[in-house]
Amino acid sequence: MREYEVRVSPSAMNQMSEAVRYVHDELFMPQAAFDLLGDLESAIMGLSRMPFRFRQVEVEPLLSAGVRRMNVCKYSVFYVVDEERSAVDVFAVLYGSPTNQRLRKAFQEGR
Repeated sequence: MREYEVRVSPSAMNQMSEAVRYVHDELFMPQAAFDLLGDLESAIMGLSRMPFRFRQVEVEPLLSAGVRRMNVCKYSVFYVVDEERSAVDVFAVLYGSPTNQRLRKAFQEGR
C-alpha cells in the first residue's frame, strides 16, 4: 500500500492550537482538550494511508483543486492529495460545517 507524506500548513496548525486552547481555557476542560488534540493528530496522520477515502468538497474552485474533507469530532479537516509527490497537504481545521465563503477563504490562506 502506498504511503503519503502528511504536511500540515501553519494556518491549519494555528487553527488546531486555537481549538485546543479554547476547550482547555474557555470551557475549562483540560482532558477534553487533550483528547481533541490526540484525535485530530491521529486522524490527520492517518491520511498517510488511503487519503482518497474521504469525499471531495463539491464547491468550486475547491472541487477543481481536489479538496477533500474529513470530519473529526465536531471539526472538519480540509486537505489536498498531491499524487506526484505522494503527499497530503492539510490546509484547514475548522469547527463545524463552514460556509462556502469561509471555506474558500481558508483555502486561499492555507495554500
